[in-house]
Amino acid sequence: MCFTPLNAYYADQSRLSPPEFIHPDRDEEAWDHEPQPTPVDSRVIYMCDFCSQPGGTAHFRTRKTVFEDQPDGTRLDMGDDWSACETCAKHIRSRSPHLLIDRAVAVTPGPLPGIPLNRPMRRLLRREYKARHMKFFEADPIEISEGEE
Repeated sequence: MCFTPLNAYYADQSRLSPPEFIHPDRDEEAWDHEPQPTPVDSRVIYMCDFCSQPGGTAHFRTRKTVFEDQPDGTRLDMGDDWSACETCAKHIRSRSPHLLIDRAVAVTPGPLPGIPLNRPMRRLLRREYKARHMKFFEADPIEISEGEE
C-alpha cells in the first residue's frame, strides 16, 4: 500500500454506481501496484491538490462536492476535502485564484527533465487549472483544522 489518496471516477452523474478508484497522475515512474482503497488514517501521504507538490499541510473543505467531467464521459469526483501546500494555502486564504493558477503552472514540470513547458503548453495548463480551481472557489471552501477532519 502506498497511502496516497486515490481519485474516484463515477460512470454516471448519480453516483449510484460504485466508483472506480485510480491513482492520481504523477511525474515519477508509473505506479507499481493496483489502487487499494483503504480508510484514511495518519499514514496518508498528502500531496497538494492544486500544484501536485508534496506536503499538503493545510486542509480545506468545500460546502459542495466538486466534479470534473472527463473526455471519456465519466465524472471525476474531486471530493469536498482538499489538501494544499503552504504556498497554495496562502493564495486560497487570500481568495486569489489567479495567483493559485500561476503557482500551479509555474511548478508543473516540462515533458522531459530540464526542458520547461513551452508557451502553448502553459496556456493549455492554465485553462485546465483555471476550470478546476474556479470550481473549487465556487464551492465555498473553508479551512479546517486537524481535529475537524
